[in-house]
Amino acid sequence: MEGKNIHLDAEAQSLFEQLGGMESWKESPRTGEGADRLAESLLAEQKRLDTVRILLIEMAYLISRYLKNDAFAANDPSENKVFANLSGVLTKLANLAGVLGCAFIRYRGAPADPELPEKYDYELVVGNTVVDSLMAPRVARRNGEKMAKLPDRLLDAFTVFADYGVNNIYLEFPDNLKNLLPSVRHSLKILSGFRESRQSGTPIKVSAGNNQHIVPVINDDSMFPDPNLTVLAGLNRLKEKSMMGLVEKVGQWMSRQEQKSTAQKYAGVYNAALELPKIRAQLKKPLVEMNNIKWLISETKDEAVTIEKAYVARLALETAGTTPQKVAKIIKSVYGDDYARINKTLLGERLNLSSDLLTAAESRTEKSKVSQEVLGNLNLRLDQVKDEVIDEVYVSADMGEGSAHGQSGSSGVVHQQVFNLVKFYKGRSTTRKKMVGMVHRPIEFKPHDYDILAKDFRINREDAVALVEKLKGCFAEGGRFKKRGFQDAIDHFMQYEQKIFGFLWHHMKDAILPGDRVAFLNALQALTSQMKQPKRAFKTLLEDICSDPEMVQFSDNKAVMLVNLIVHRPDKSLADYEITPEDIVLNQHNLDRTVVQYASWRIDKDPEQFYTKVQTIHNKLAEALCLGETNEKHIPASVLLNLERELYIFLSMVPCDTGKGIMRSAVNEYGDPQSEIYHQKESEKFMGGMLQNLRVSLRGLGTVGGMQDVAILEAVKQHNENFQRLKNDRQFRAQARLISDWADEAIKIIKYNS
Repeated sequence: MEGKNIHLDAEAQSLFEQLGGMESWKESPRTGEGADRLAESLLAEQKRLDTVRILLIEMAYLISRYLKNDAFAANDPSENKVFANLSGVLTKLANLAGVLGCAFIRYRGAPADPELPEKYDYELVVGNTVVDSLMAPRVARRNGEKMAKLPDRLLDAFTVFADYGVNNIYLEFPDNLKNLLPSVRHSLKILSGFRESRQSGTPIKVSAGNNQHIVPVINDDSMFPDPNLTVLAGLNRLKEKSMMGLVEKVGQWMSRQEQKSTAQKYAGVYNAALELPKIRAQLKKPLVEMNNIKWLISETKDEAVTIEKAYVARLALETAGTTPQKVAKIIKSVYGDDYARINKTLLGERLNLSSDLLTAAESRTEKSKVSQEVLGNLNLRLDQVKDEVIDEVYVSADMGEGSAHGQSGSSGVVHQQVFNLVKFYKGRSTTRKKMVGMVHRPIEFKPHDYDILAKDFRINREDAVALVEKLKGCFAEGGRFKKRGFQDAIDHFMQYEQKIFGFLWHHMKDAILPGDRVAFLNALQALTSQMKQPKRAFKTLLEDICSDPEMVQFSDNKAVMLVNLIVHRPDKSLADYEITPEDIVLNQHNLDRTVVQYASWRIDKDPEQFYTKVQTIHNKLAEALCLGETNEKHIPASVLLNLERELYIFLSMVPCDTGKGIMRSAVNEYGDPQSEIYHQKESEKFMGGMLQNLRVSLRGLGTVGGMQDVAILEAVKQHNENFQRLKNDRQFRAQARLISDWADEAIKIIKYNS
């Protein structure tokens, strides 16, 4: 990394000094006796990620200066300082491990912070790291008073983006970025003057030193001023006539391509031009792009845009006109990944935006492709919406007398096909309530209920009737769970395993009487072991574990064990265990690599969520050890200890950066006999379980860790004698004497893997 030659302004520099530089994560803070080592280690891991987040915030703020001040297109004195700082930030980001060669600033329009107007809701993304308006205050709190301005700095940037009309900004980080920084600066100067020149109808005057360059504002094939075509013209010193000739030729070529069903489609002239080999060979590609709709329908720079997505993107542009933020909202209504967390107001708005697309497609030759793409994706996403949200949304069908265009909120007129989808999911919600309610009282199912079940489970009506009867057979009078009845029903349930598990997990486990919940969760374990395609069940479980990271549920313990069962497929014998055998930590041969890959991506996608969940579980455990039980859910310490153990086993099988950080924190906590966890009121009763957690965490860190973790493992060996003093019990002491052996075993694994 070339950090020694990087210069930041005073505010930015203080951020890095507070973190001790990019390598500060290597030294975990250690305080006095009885410290919470797990909390300290997790904080160190979060601060390591905060370094990247601070870079992203600084990047967004400095880029926003160009959009805020159109004088930056000329020789403005303050622009020199801003770009010097931005150069340093971009160079650091480009050199970070794990960065996928690019960064995004994207309009989201669905703020998690209820106090933030949706107009200012953006997210910053680089690799798996995401920063938004909720994350910035957390970063500031973790890193001291000098970070207090971070949230304001980010909001300032988001305000500028909103006022400018930004829906996305893309920055590419090639290997030779340092040599291309002048090109980045030139692009930003052009964007700085773009809005004013677009409004006035005059060219952009770009100055660099004593040189001035006139850049024409270029329209796309729909005659809208296009910032990316304008930057392309400026970087390559193309005159307006030449550039417009290029746009016309590419537009004509795209029209001819649309007649070929097998031809690749493009979201716009700019993207198509840069994909054509002859043009790409002659032109410099901008490293900075703004409002390129491709980045609203693609997650990575190498992702191919499907024909259907290209149709939707271009139609969204036509539907939204000159409103960039509305373009982003329309795209989100079809491809949003947050429907499981959506509220009724936002859902109502998206239903209307999807209706806008369908209505606009009515007169297009590609109507059927657009309709299938929109309705197919909307159907998949409505399937994820919580029933209580669906229940609160009220829509009516457009019967041709009016248009859904312009409607928003939790109610309104929508396209007939959208109305049909909402009607089905409302009916499904009602039927689900009946299926849950029949556990405790007789409930009449009508033909309509069976029709809904048949459609939802993709079975015929007779099978839907049989499903209800089989489910009834799992419960006796008074709602008591019948284990035998469930076992008899498993073969029938396996006919539609992809749907039944999600229903049983999300809707039935909370309806079970407290005395039956262990038996019910064990029955689900038996069901999971027989699944032919357990990946959807895995996704259901993983999302549920993380759905509320500040809460711990009794079912979390079984959820993580079921996750371990699915990851370690095809060893079905694990279904007979009440806890996952520790030896599977060392056995990496029977893992389902597809599931492991998904889990690694999902965990690293939101590390803050997992760090919070681990900290919450450990806090509840400390509370249970202090009081004998937790205050809220009354989860026993034994269950919480086992939950931690299962979680460590899971993370040992799923290599990811977040998991490594958690395993380090576990070893730091359980590997120090002075940690608070060993000295609570009830701790002595659970010393065996805590020692077991130490053994699993040592094995786990050995499996996923690297050479930098050897020092942590060596430190554990130094506490061997002190561990033996924790409990005056011969068996415990015999186990404690093995701690050095466990640590040595982990070190050997790391050295072997390295």
